[in-house]
Amino acid sequence: MSTPRTLTLPDGVRPETLETDRGAFATLTAVPDLGTPLGTVLLVPGWTGSKEDFTPLVDHLCRYGWRTVAVDQRGQYETTGPSDKSAYSLAELGADVVAMSKALGGYSQLVGHSFGGLVAREAVLTDPSVFSTISLLCSGPAAFTDEATIQSLQMLAFGLENLPIEQVYDMKLDHDSKTPGYVAPPEDVAAFLRKRFTGNVPTSLAEITRRLTDAEDKTDQLAKSGVRMQVLHGATDDGWPLPVQQAMAVALGVEAEVIPDAGHSPAIDQPAATARLLVDFFHDYPSLMTN
Repeated sequence: MSTPRTLTLPDGVRPETLETDRGAFATLTAVPDLGTPLGTVLLVPGWTGSKEDFTPLVDHLCRYGWRTVAVDQRGQYETTGPSDKSAYSLAELGADVVAMSKALGGYSQLVGHSFGGLVAREAVLTDPSVFSTISLLCSGPAAFTDEATIQSLQMLAFGLENLPIEQVYDMKLDHDSKTPGYVAPPEDVAAFLRKRFTGNVPTSLAEITRRLTDAEDKTDQLAKSGVRMQVLHGATDDGWPLPVQQAMAVALGVEAEVIPDAGHSPAIDQPAATARLLVDFFHDYPSLMTN
């Protein structure tokens, strides 16, 4: 989960609804004031996250000249979703992202953070023609493999299916607050985190949690997609082990890029540095010509 440092939206970043042929999605959108945008960047958040995980990054990317759209996935925070478990397979979530890119005109620069990287990958495999690039930010090739992590995720999914989501959040918060290094956020941010978590469709959050325990490795398929790829992570990312992310990059034929002084949420920790790495990749046409 990413923790915003402020809830104040930068000038030019505004809430909008993105209408697609698969439904409506809540977004934070920014469009350059002058000239024609260089293109569209589509940002997909991760587990227990939301579009707000990208707020400062949306602003930075827009300043570079890109129309930038951060989304809530189906059933996530301010985007509605059904209670049917089958609606939250990676295939369904990926199809949503394809529909988003089409609604935005296609050829999006696709960025998936953490679990959002698995969804972004699925979207590219579903229809690579509507994406110019894919950037996997602090993401991995498949489900987690650490037994303690898997057990914790399974318990959370069980709780979401059997307890009020507010109670599940309180239990999670109690657990997290006892973790070494935990720092309580400001009151307004703490209130937002609770509102965001409890705003999820419980079935959505339970099923997304399960995808982190059963997602298949499709790195080889992605490598053959024809879409340009980027892998980047924070220097102290504590999601997927760094050697796992770096091995995924090698399998994709790229080198993992490291964002200094950042953990699992570089878009919040180091938005300027993250934006710079992204736009350099978006503009890296010479390497495209030589590959």
